[in-house]
Order: sequence, then C-alpha cells, then structure tokens
Amino acid sequence: MEIRPLKMYSIQEKLIFSNWKFFFLLGIIFTACTPAVNEAYLRSIAAERMQEQALFIDPVNSPLDSIERQSFTRLNYFPIDESFKVNAFVQRFEKTDTFSLPHSNEMSKPYKKYGMVHFQLKGKLFELMLLEPVKHKAGHENSLLLCFTDLSSGISTYPNGRYLDLEISNADSIELDFNKAYNPYCAYSKRYHCPIPPATNKLAIAVEAGMQYKAH
Repeated sequence: MEIRPLKMYSIQEKLIFSNWKFFFLLGIIFTACTPAVNEAYLRSIAAERMQEQALFIDPVNSPLDSIERQSFTRLNYFPIDESFKVNAFVQRFEKTDTFSLPHSNEMSKPYKKYGMVHFQLKGKLFELMLLEPVKHKAGHENSLLLCFTDLSSGISTYPNGRYLDLEISNADSIELDFNKAYNPYCAYSKRYHCPIPPATNKLAIAVEAGMQYKAH
C-alpha cells in the first residue's frame, strides 16, 4: 500500500495540526506495535489509523455530529500484531440465500449468504460467514461484509462486534487482516443502524487486534 504524504490530505492536516492531539496520536500509533512487525506493514496500518482518527474530528466528513464530536476523544486500538493477518480459504455457496440480518435499533436489512472463509489463527481453525448486501452502495458494487464477535467482545471491544470490509474476487483465498477490524458507527452514535453479526460468526478466541472500544 502506498503511503501518501500527509500534505495530500489538506482538510485533515489543518484539523490535526491545529490540535495538540496530533502529537499524542502519533505516539499512540507508533508505539502500539510489536517488535516483530514488518516496518512497511507498520507504516501502512499507522497511516490508516491516522486517517480514521482525522475523519472523526473532521467537521465536514465526520460520522459524528457537532455535539457528539465535543465528547469524542480518540479511537483506541490494540497493538499492531502481524500474527492476526492470515490467509483464508473461500468456500462460496452454490445458492446465495437472502435473509434479513438484524441491525441495531431493532432494524434489519436483506443480505445474501455469500460463503464461508476457513482460516487458522493462533494455531486453531475457525470459519466465518461472508455476507453480501442485497443493495450495494454506489462505488462499492463488489463489497462483502465480514462481521464477527469474539471473546473480547463486551470486554475490550465493542459488544455488538466488529467488521472487516472485503471485496468479491474469483480467487480461492482471501487475506483477513484483523488489525483492520473496526467498530461500526453505531458504537459512537445512536443515529446509525448497524449490522449485528449472525450467531455463526462468534469466534472462540479473543481477537486482540484492530479497534478497541471504551464506552463513553
């Protein structure tokens, strides 16, 4: 992944540099890693996390409204751990059944059961169901959703699970990088309706990678 200079993001740059949190966040991002992490990979994840932080305090593009931003401090992450980046075998379903996936705030939306991913994590075998939205957002026509809970859910991560954004591919394998696992917007605002992971997508392991969650 190409790391663009910060000056490419003019709006975020002005916001971040005008705020002392920038230097605080830099310290968090670059110290939150394990010694064995590949340097290029570290920079890639760190850059993504900086952009995520910048987005939340951006008055134009933030998912939070002006009142919510006042109480927002920062996003929290686990240390970067490359052992949580794994390759998974993709088992596509011959028939993609459509079902109603429960969302927060007692909502639901139709999704297709795209297939299963089978992978090994920390020496154990796991599988998760891939979901495809029936209605894709513009510009995201190939998107797949991998939403899951794990043994850290409700303890150090968001109780209703975290997400990985993936794309439809003809390949038989796909990379799952749990360092990129993120919280849905409904973790920070009641204005959103977010998918709740199906019961099949509960991992019997604590995925201590990606975004953390602290109630506010």
